Amino acid sequence: MEAGGGSVNLPALLPQPRIDSMRSILTVVVSLLLVSQATAQLGKPGAPLIAAQPSGGSWTGGSDDCVAPVPIAGQGLFTFDVTSATTGTEGQSETLCMAFGTSGITSDVWFCWSADADGCATLSACGLAPAVDTKIAAYPGCGCPAPGSALACNDDAACTTAFESEIQWPVSNSTTYTLQVGTFPGGAAGPGSFDITIAACPTPVLNTQNGHHYLVVESAPSWTQARDDAAATSFLGVPGHLVTLSDAAEDQWVYFQLAGGNLGNAWIGLYQDQSAPDYSEPAGGWRWVTGEPVTYQNWTAGEPNDGAGAEHYGGYWPADRWNDYQVADGAVGRYVIEYDTQTGTPYCFGDASGATCPCGNFGGGGEGCANSTGAGALLTATGSQDAVADDLQFELRQALPSQPALLFSGLNAVNGGMGLSFGDGLRCAGGSVKRLGVRVPDAAGTAHWGPGLAALGQWGPGDVRFFQGWYRDPVGSSCGTNFNLSNGVEVSFWP
Repeated sequence: MEAGGGSVNLPALLPQPRIDSMRSILTVVVSLLLVSQATAQLGKPGAPLIAAQPSGGSWTGGSDDCVAPVPIAGQGLFTFDVTSATTGTEGQSETLCMAFGTSGITSDVWFCWSADADGCATLSACGLAPAVDTKIAAYPGCGCPAPGSALACNDDAACTTAFESEIQWPVSNSTTYTLQVGTFPGGAAGPGSFDITIAACPTPVLNTQNGHHYLVVESAPSWTQARDDAAATSFLGVPGHLVTLSDAAEDQWVYFQLAGGNLGNAWIGLYQDQSAPDYSEPAGGWRWVTGEPVTYQNWTAGEPNDGAGAEHYGGYWPADRWNDYQVADGAVGRYVIEYDTQTGTPYCFGDASGATCPCGNFGGGGEGCANSTGAGALLTATGSQDAVADDLQFELRQALPSQPALLFSGLNAVNGGMGLSFGDGLRCAGGSVKRLGVRVPDAAGTAHWGPGLAALGQWGPGDVRFFQGWYRDPVGSSCGTNFNLSNGVEVSFWP
């Protein structure tokens, strides 16, 4: 029975004998009802069938009443049994729980879990409930949850066994959370287990191919909520956004390497602009959240298809392919944030990976040739590649404090991008060189340029430019020429 139903809260994790005929009759009735629901799997082909003769101990492993959830604490393995659990009104309309057209969690049992550490908790039924079509949610506090308060919810995670669930959310030591463990409506019920672990919350991962950082968030909000949540974060001072995928290399890195394995269903920053002149169903009007053009696509065969209607939001489908989803779909268990910590492509390094520095004065990885400090200068770019927005910015690090530094651009990469000896460094950018301003680096040897550089550099939409930093090194320079250069950065501006 659910809240107010007068059921007894059975002790946690202890099998309960069927001690009276009323309970036996109730178990049989519930079993028959569940069998009748087996044909209504609500669009989840291949879901396990519900056993006609349920086994297990009624409501053991979780309370059928959210008013008095079973207390559990710490990390480890916990058992549940939803064989004969009923379904109440609590936790049935959470946006985070929307999956395959329904937000319901049926045959649910409840736990009050106390965290024993700070970090991010992962509750996983992967491999632990193979006969159960699980659906799991977490809420703050202990007791029946308020509507709209779900912290995390998942129906089908990227488990090796189908139809099992996994959720992740930030937790604080000694804080309690309500856990709802049940089934997808009409899905198979039965006994199972779930594992709870707490680890440090993930930090953004660098993609060395483009210098951007990425973060997988193990949560399943609506696409619009994920977009807003991503935009509210920052890393190294750079705001985040739902991931945008510009080519196959980035796409495959995000899907196969970012999370240490296949990413599974996840929101990306793709949406269908229904007000766009090119909008049509199902393939017209798709846009990236950043405004950059959609020049690369990787749809699953037959997608996008607007199959369920109102499928205007993009996400990963298994096997590194995309699918169009409704705005809230519990089949999507995570989203990916991208931080544009490096705009453009670095090239022409003085780190022995290419051309030889003038006097063997190699810098560190990705840097220019070494200066009198023993390090090479490092040029990076941030902002967008939107020439009209003109928000491109550059930072030069590890130059000489209080010594002039110049940012310049050219139309080509010198010596095929390997560079040629010039002063104590390598000349990387050439051809119709434009000076973009002189700065005096601060005490740390850091200087900045931009935004508003397009007029000086004379670039526009669709142009490609090569950038480099020049700086003075008058005392003890490595090769005695008293000046040096950074690495180069290539930027292709959007059409």
